[in-house]
Amino acid sequence: MRSLSLLLTGAAAAMLAGCIHVKHTDPVAPQISGTVTRAGLPVPGVHVQLVEAFDDAGAPLPDAEKDEVVTDGQGHFTVGPLYRKAKRVDLHTVPWGLRLSADDKTWHAGWLSDPAMLGVVPQAPVSAMCDLAVDSKTSAIAGDLQVMGKGPCILQLIEKTKK
Repeated sequence: MRSLSLLLTGAAAAMLAGCIHVKHTDPVAPQISGTVTRAGLPVPGVHVQLVEAFDDAGAPLPDAEKDEVVTDGQGHFTVGPLYRKAKRVDLHTVPWGLRLSADDKTWHAGWLSDPAMLGVVPQAPVSAMCDLAVDSKTSAIAGDLQVMGKGPCILQLIEKTKK
């Protein structure tokens, strides 16, 4: 029993000293739950993709982290969060965003974060209301005014319940 305690104490000391590499990840996109509608009516079967980084033309980078879901019968979806082991620092990319597709072939921006906000990721889950009948517009995530983006989706922080 004493040798197990010594082993565990030694391992803990080595980790604290940096002798043992412990993998960690950085958040690159928040969890987003929302609804896709068209003029107020839910749209089922829409592909919703959360992507870590886009190129200047709005296409996902080839090695970007992604998560994709399809809206249910009421147009609801939950996607993400995304994590990356190494930070991407490239001023020629657009950081995280949502994109939408009715046919899984033609994609449209749902909400792309402002390129000037590279690396800024909300610390709480986000809700989204995406109306396919609305033109793209610039907006901040309600509740987190430091994160700006553009698209037909309106994003808002989901308040964490306090215990």
